[in-house]
Amino acid sequence: MKKKKLLCIQPHSDDVLFSAAHFLFDERYEVEILTIEHNAKRVAEDEKLYEFLGIPYHNLNIQFDDQSFYGFHKKYKDVTLENSIEHLIEFFGSDKLEEITNAIKKFLKSASSDVQVVVPWGVGHPFHIFVRDVVEKAVKKPLWYYRDFPHSYKKRALNQVKLQLEDFELLSSIPVAEFNDVKWDLAKKFYKSQSGLLWFEQGYIQKQLPEEVYVRKS
Repeated sequence: MKKKKLLCIQPHSDDVLFSAAHFLFDERYEVEILTIEHNAKRVAEDEKLYEFLGIPYHNLNIQFDDQSFYGFHKKYKDVTLENSIEHLIEFFGSDKLEEITNAIKKFLKSASSDVQVVVPWGVGHPFHIFVRDVVEKAVKKPLWYYRDFPHSYKKRALNQVKLQLEDFELLSSIPVAEFNDVKWDLAKKFYKSQSGLLWFEQGYIQKQLPEEVYVRKS
């Protein structure tokens, strides 16, 4: 059986493993990873993980470290495209966002024409929604969207999830029971810089929430 090619784009080094690990373990898929953020320590962790899994890995190599999420909700109740752009411009500057945008577009031009592009659903985190928007404008065919873990499950994101469902429909909901232990063992082994996050989000991890993938309604 011919494998379906996937280009999974993650704003941060852990997003695909945390939110859509089933793509990494499912033999029906031939996966490549593109990470947008460039933090030297986290990129090194990413490279080691995907070398271990035998999955091609790419990084834009633009020098910036996205900590834009912190403090966002002190200013905004909901994460929308408009206030995300406003916040990111204030945080990074418009020149850096333009550099990131152009680099994403350039990379996508080199992608295989038969690849399925997979991006974050864009719920609960300003940089996730920014990356999603850039890719949507650059790719002229339907995307797949993985539900952002843990951001989209937070109480503060419930209103945005409700709004998203007006424009998106569920493509798949994958139970995690069969690979949940492996997924989080890999996270602990390779993403040591995120040990505090893994401890803090134990409540969501223990719920074994299914990994959801969406498409835009036609």
